[in-house]
Order: sequence, then C-alpha cells, then structure tokens
Amino acid sequence: MEKRWIEILGQLQPISPSTVDAFVTDSMGVFITKQPMNFNEVEHIHRGYEFIIPFGATTTYKFHKKTVKLECNKILPVNSEQPHIAVEETSIKTLIALFLDVHFLNNIAKSISNTMELSFENISYAYDAYLQNMLTDFVNELKFKQSGYNLITQSIAIQVGVYLLRHLKSNCLLPVNERSYAEKKPIARAIDYIHANYQTDFTLNDLAMVTNLSPYHFSRVFKAEVGKTPMNYMLDVKIDHAKELFLKCRDKSVTEICFESGFNNLSHFSRTFLKKVGITPTDFIRQSQ
Repeated sequence: MEKRWIEILGQLQPISPSTVDAFVTDSMGVFITKQPMNFNEVEHIHRGYEFIIPFGATTTYKFHKKTVKLECNKILPVNSEQPHIAVEETSIKTLIALFLDVHFLNNIAKSISNTMELSFENISYAYDAYLQNMLTDFVNELKFKQSGYNLITQSIAIQVGVYLLRHLKSNCLLPVNERSYAEKKPIARAIDYIHANYQTDFTLNDLAMVTNLSPYHFSRVFKAEVGKTPMNYMLDVKIDHAKELFLKCRDKSVTEICFESGFNNLSHFSRTFLKKVGITPTDFIRQSQ
C-alpha cells in the first residue's frame, strides 16, 4: 500500500490498519471498518478529498464554525486540507471512508467545467444505489484482481469522480442539464435515476433513498405526479429502449435485446412487451421491417 494511503489510515482515528479493510489505487481509496467503534476524534486534515458514509448511527461533524449532522446511510464530503472533527462520541456500526486523490479529482473538474480548485459544500447527501454499486465493483476488482482489473478500477474511479461532481454541491459549474440531483425535486431525481440505471437491478427502496423519502411516501408522491407507479414507469423505460433497439439494431436477437434492456428473463420480457405494446417482440420486428 502506498505511503500516502497508510498516512490516511493513521489520520482516521480511532481507525487503524488492523480494524479496516483498505482497497486502494493511485486515484481512489475505499476504507471499510471491520468492527463497531466509538468516535471521539481530534481535529485533523487530509490531503485528498474524503467522503464519509456511516451506518448504524447518526454523528455530528464540525468544520471550523459550521456543524453538520450526518445521518446513517448518508454521505458527507470533506475538502482537501479542510480541518474537521467528529464532535460527539458516537458508536458507529460500520463506516466507509472514500478518498479521491486531490490532483485526480481536480483534473476531472477542470476537464468538464474548467474549475481549478474544487470545493464541495459540507452538507450530507443521499448515498444511493448507483454510487454503492460502483464502490462495490471497485472493491471486488481489487479483491479478485482478474486480468485488466487495473483498467477497470481506473475507469470506476473516473465515474465516481464525475458522479460526485454531478450530485454534490460544489464550485464546479456544470451545464443546467447536469445540475446536482440535490437541486432537483425528489421525483425528478428518481426519474433521472431510472433513466440512468434501467439496465441494472434496483428496488423501490433504492429509488426512495435517492429522494430521501420513505418507500411508502415516495410511491404515493411518484404516482400522484407521474400517473403510474415507480416500477411501472421503470418497465415503460425498459420497453421503450427495447423498441428503439429493435428498430436500430436489426442484427440483434430478441434475447440480446431482452438483456440489453434490463430484463433478466426472456419470458418476463416477452410478457411485458406484449402487455405494454400490444404485440409480441417477434411481431414488432416483423411489422417494422
């Protein structure tokens, strides 16, 4: 492990190398605690950008004169060289500390918005399934180290960097159509999430987390605004994508398009297509020729 990552471990009081699993590359590090711990820190800084994700408890962080309540299953950004401290003794079941190299993340910010010195606003945000899946993939690549894992982890680190710039408030000025999820209404965030992740498996609870609403309340509000349930809307998005593929990629089989549209079962895909479109996928292909 690189010296700088070892230094970071030493700064994560009361975390030590013996109590944490570390998964690191040149660009990004994911540190996951292996046992519950009590937080009672001293003020400290990091050279990279830190993103704190606690599970099982709520804690409070202080940044100079600003105090932020960080709920469990939320993510809190800490800027490079920014002094911070957990100001109440809290028992944390599990904690994920995500670090991105300062030069790596600033280069991403510069390339997409010409931002020179990136700075995030210290508020908590939803830790959604999309980010969770990226971190899981990153960890698994470093666990098993199959051929090409170094390329995949670098790609994931770039995706995580762009994700954080899109979703967390900062001085990185993105185009209006890429404004932060935090600045959008809850249902708009959920719709964006569905369109971005229709090929992956996610649940109603995952969508509710994106909106910071309870699953029950989210379902009611979504149906009232959109006119259909979240899961029914997701199926419509998948079927619309399948229809587009059938028209554009005539060399692809029904099975290929089934899986590329986010379905895991051909029979389910065929039944859903028939219900939504009124004809089978085979008939749709025949009529579109």
